[in-house]
Amino acid sequence: MEKEFLGGYTAGWWNAAKKNRELVRRYNTTDPQQLREKYLLLKELLAQSDEQTLIEPPFYCDDGKNIKVGKNFYANYNLVILDADKVTFGDRVVIGPNVTFCAAAHPIHPESRFHEGAFPVLTAPITVGDDVWIGANVTVLMGVTIGSGSVIGAGSVVTRDVPPGVVAVGSPCRVLREINDQDRHEW
Repeated sequence: MEKEFLGGYTAGWWNAAKKNRELVRRYNTTDPQQLREKYLLLKELLAQSDEQTLIEPPFYCDDGKNIKVGKNFYANYNLVILDADKVTFGDRVVIGPNVTFCAAAHPIHPESRFHEGAFPVLTAPITVGDDVWIGANVTVLMGVTIGSGSVIGAGSVVTRDVPPGVVAVGSPCRVLREINDQDRHEW
């Protein structure tokens, strides 16, 4: 019997990933008007979501069962979540298009990146608080916490924690200023 080609993946990981990829494919190809069906697919795919969860396709994730989204979660087109570790979103989180959350990485040294027929993965959780807005084309790296009420500006690369209630921008992402009452009137 011929051994199945796994392309550098372990058999256990590949078998688990097959189910995830089928659910993701079904979610991405379900008619946008079929909101109930989309919700049921997300409920099966993710560790936690509610009926108000809306992720515009295409959406991609590694596992799905490491992702928890709070109430009234919205993500625009092309969300990617590499959830080899926990990725947790609070309530009322809004995510712009083309955003990536990487709860995984690979070793820096080239001789460590391919070990015993597989690609070792380093992981750390990502946590996003309540009422966070993440702009378009943002990348959030493993081990990061984004505090409640904060805004991450478009194009930012978030490599370290962001405190609550601030506007943070850049690559690497840095706090620009605190959010204040004058921001209530800025539309």
